[in-house]
Amino acid sequence: MPHPVYLVRHGQSQWNVRRLTQGQTPHPPLTDLGRSQSAAAAELIAEDLKDVGLAADRLVSSDLTRAAETAAVIGRRLQLTPESDPRLREQHLGDLEGRTYEETWAAAEAFDWSDPTQPIAAGESLMDVYERMGAVLSDLDRGSVSVLVSHGDAIRSAVAHLQGMKPHEAPWVDVPNGAVARIDDDLTWLGQ
Repeated sequence: MPHPVYLVRHGQSQWNVRRLTQGQTPHPPLTDLGRSQSAAAAELIAEDLKDVGLAADRLVSSDLTRAAETAAVIGRRLQLTPESDPRLREQHLGDLEGRTYEETWAAAEAFDWSDPTQPIAAGESLMDVYERMGAVLSDLDRGSVSVLVSHGDAIRSAVAHLQGMKPHEAPWVDVPNGAVARIDDDLTWLGQ
């Protein structure tokens, strides 16, 4: 049986609080709540692994600050040094990044969101994210336990990939800050 893979969304960032569209904006750091969410995610993973008698072997994170800070918190708890992989980044949302959510939603009406191959605001298409997340998952050694720290839309794409669906065909999955999903023979959201 393959070992589990854990997908973790970064903790709350300062831009989450300010309601600014992040995408691949590199610098927004975690808030105090974000660090607490990261610690809680680490504890969920540690307890889950303890229950099945395994230990995490590898911790890989998006290189964006909010994910890297989350991975550092998780790494301390799991006694792992985080590796960086830019393929775990959030969807690049081009000109929408840095705008308020309200401005983003208003500007987003100009884009055809039903076409998964359409780059959004001179950024990436949904299929671009889906393919790079699929490549990350395909590169994993399933004979060891991996923890991947990423972002909401990227994790939704990974979940669709694991379920054998295209991202635009998969049902919407809510991925709050600090959420943890375990993937083995099935998909399980921990702590929910």
